[in-house]
Amino acid sequence: MIYYIIMTIKRFMILIFLITLTACASEEIIRQTNESDFHTEIGYAYYIERNYQLAYAEFHKALQVNPQNKKALHGLALVHMAFQEFEIAKDLFLKTLSMDSKDGDAWFNLGICYQNLHMHNEAINAFSNALSNPLFVTQDKAYFGQGLSYYRLGKYEEAKSSFDKAIKRNILLMEAHIYMSLTYQKLGLYSEAFKILRNSLKLDSNYKGDTEKFRNDLIMALKSDQGTFPREDILDILEILKY
Repeated sequence: MIYYIIMTIKRFMILIFLITLTACASEEIIRQTNESDFHTEIGYAYYIERNYQLAYAEFHKALQVNPQNKKALHGLALVHMAFQEFEIAKDLFLKTLSMDSKDGDAWFNLGICYQNLHMHNEAINAFSNALSNPLFVTQDKAYFGQGLSYYRLGKYEEAKSSFDKAIKRNILLMEAHIYMSLTYQKLGLYSEAFKILRNSLKLDSNYKGDTEKFRNDLIMALKSDQGTFPREDILDILEILKY
């Protein structure tokens, strides 16, 4: 009887000890998660302010506490994109997607990385994965990105289709209009190319249809080598404006 009582007490004490350990472990996990989330939020605040170096440090602090913090990984990848370190950013987005394969924003940003690394087939696939998520909200930019990669690959009919989808979702997305015009030029439809470009400038609040101002800005961009568009695209746009 006494032996039974002693064994019962021992089992009870072991149970209490295990419960205490579990509670302590749970509290430590919660503490680490909260601390990691705290640094992540600060990192995004710095990122929005374009204070990329401080954002970089905060995201690393978050990941030191919790290496599985997907939001911190995504933020760190965005910082490397801002630094134009696209190879590093690519690897971080892929790591993010290994945790959540349906993350539309991660797929979209991965597509941008692939484009800058001239991996256009991979970019098209990444944009398609972003668009497959019904919760992904910037469909216009994903279709534009897809169209741009098709354009770079010389697949002009596919590019035209993607640019059309981008414009239907956001008629004010000027890049989509301009590259639609460039696509028509590549297809030998020069009159249509000029009409698309001219009409797009009417939608732009900066130009309000002023093709001469647009032409002068393109020429200045060529001289300064700091334009929004690559040099070869600027030359093609200037050629369209002659039609």
